[in-house]
Amino acid sequence: MKKTGIAVLVLLMAATFAIADDHGGPGGPGGPGGPEGPGGAISVAPDGTVIITRAAANSTHAAPVAEIVAVRNGAIAWTSTLPSPRTDVELSDSQVIEVSDATATGATTPLTGLKALSVSSGVQAWTLTITGRVNDLTPFNGGTYAVVTVPAATSGGTATRSIVAISNSGTVLWTVAI
Repeated sequence: MKKTGIAVLVLLMAATFAIADDHGGPGGPGGPGGPEGPGGAISVAPDGTVIITRAAANSTHAAPVAEIVAVRNGAIAWTSTLPSPRTDVELSDSQVIEVSDATATGATTPLTGLKALSVSSGVQAWTLTITGRVNDLTPFNGGTYAVVTVPAATSGGTATRSIVAISNSGTVLWTVAI
């Protein structure tokens, strides 16, 4: 009887650890917003500054607000409120790039707004509006590549995808359809 009780206890403990490892507890991996949303993954800039996103202090369930937080030398260096809790954030060299929907109400073609903030100060470095949806950002030495999709203009048409190279100053270097 004693061995059975211990075996059951061990199995319950193993199941508890498996669930916690697989799901990250309440809210899924990284907490609210998923692994890349508020409370999600961290990024580390070349100077050692840690960049995270989190729910802002004034955030509520009815009106969620997220912010970027830069941590340097064990203290918060700066914060910046995001335009939407669903704003994606990508660290690229010495800049943090916010990706948000910039499409006007009633528009047929989507627009994506990019805003770069300086990692050192949180000050806006540049903004850029790209026609289409930016699906992915990947940093490279001297800038960032964006994968952009423009939906079909007509029913039954074909969406177009492209790679856009953006310099660290926010200018488009080139675009290639893929």
